[in-house]
Amino acid sequence: VDDPREPRPVATARYELYWIWSLQYSKESWLMLLDVRDVWFQLDPFEQVNTRGKVSGELHLFGENADAVRIGTSAYNKRWLIDAYGRNTVSPYFEEPVICSGSTMGNQDAIETYLRAMVAQFDATSCKMKGCDQGFHNYLYYSGQLGKVDDETSSVGAITKLVVYEQGKGVINNLGALRTKPLKEWGMYDAEKELVLNWDGSTSPVAHQYDRDKEVNVMVKIKKKLFEQQWRLGKLNTA
Repeated sequence: VDDPREPRPVATARYELYWIWSLQYSKESWLMLLDVRDVWFQLDPFEQVNTRGKVSGELHLFGENADAVRIGTSAYNKRWLIDAYGRNTVSPYFEEPVICSGSTMGNQDAIETYLRAMVAQFDATSCKMKGCDQGFHNYLYYSGQLGKVDDETSSVGAITKLVVYEQGKGVINNLGALRTKPLKEWGMYDAEKELVLNWDGSTSPVAHQYDRDKEVNVMVKIKKKLFEQQWRLGKLNTA
């Protein structure tokens, strides 16, 4: 099928594929959108939400470390927003934390509403810069187009509850902004147990951007190699 729309980066076009895939699920299903190249799963990320019974309309967003980076102090994040929307429009957001576009979770109905909005941002801005999807993501949140946190009267489309987790306090732990020193020094890596941690000392179900830390990156590579060897030998314990 011919695509009449302008060429766009893969990082932007992927939201169209996410949208298509999201239509295969019921509205109460929990979906997670992740940059899996640099993700390490340590626990079942759906365990907590699956114990809550059937809910719908929830969209969960995950921030990067606000002490390490803000939109205005990140050359990349600021540029993506300015290029897409103009400085006057986005300058009020410069003091705000960065919300990571590579880690989003929610019910199918809320995720579909979010994805429709993300796809529409390219049509509205024609931003072709690699990374503009992160600009779209932050603009939608800070402009209120996804609703407001802790305000269920501000529902948008099927999004009836918007939740935003600070870095290291949710199911997905975005680690990239902490690259200024080892995660072990931040207290976010237990080398003895080989686990990435949240700030409260609990295990992060999903460690995103783990490869920015040398020690954790080596640990994951070794574990992946061992997994591949066991898989080839048919010795994996799948119980």
